Amino acid sequence: MNRVPPAAPIRLVALAVLSLLLAACAAPTQRLSSDDKARVKAARLNTNVEIVASPFLLAPGDGGGLMFGAIGGAMAAGGIEESRKVFVTYLDKNSISIQKLLLEELDKALRESGKLMIASASDTTAPQININVRQYGFGVTHLLSANVVPVLWVQCDMVDGAGKVMWSSSERMFPSIASPMEAMKWEELVTDPKLMEEQWRKAARYAAKRIVGEL
Repeated sequence: MNRVPPAAPIRLVALAVLSLLLAACAAPTQRLSSDDKARVKAARLNTNVEIVASPFLLAPGDGGGLMFGAIGGAMAAGGIEESRKVFVTYLDKNSISIQKLLLEELDKALRESGKLMIASASDTTAPQININVRQYGFGVTHLLSANVVPVLWVQCDMVDGAGKVMWSSSERMFPSIASPMEAMKWEELVTDPKLMEEQWRKAARYAAKRIVGEL
């Protein structure tokens, strides 16, 4: 993990992080039409979850600085890129998959809602729900905090056989003190992969329920 000096460079990078977060706004919800709502009784979940190439990581370092990870392709150089690689390696080593967690929680939320039945993957007559993880990771609640919260931005689109979008909804969680997720010590998460996975599952469950609520 790489340390960034706690003076002006931190403020500059923090401003860049904030600008990137604010620039990327969640897509508006597109609700099912009355006709589609009456007609569609089941949908299948696309198990090929799309995911952004690089995770978001804004975590406290082991000293006065902060450890920054790449956001998309932005600022992906030097120590930043190395931090991202270390984080991804940690996830892979411990079999932590945000795609898997989201699939499980969306499946559960749909079944519990009673709004749609889950069709089998082979049922091509049923519309398909595509899942796109636009952002995932962890971030400090504020720049002086040792606590982090899950960062997650997921979009779901239901498309018919012709590829027409019938319904679209997204949910996004920013790293802030206003996050609906519990803040935890970064040191606890990086030493306990089960705890890290649990925090992401809670975030995935929250997002899934909010998204399904828009059906």
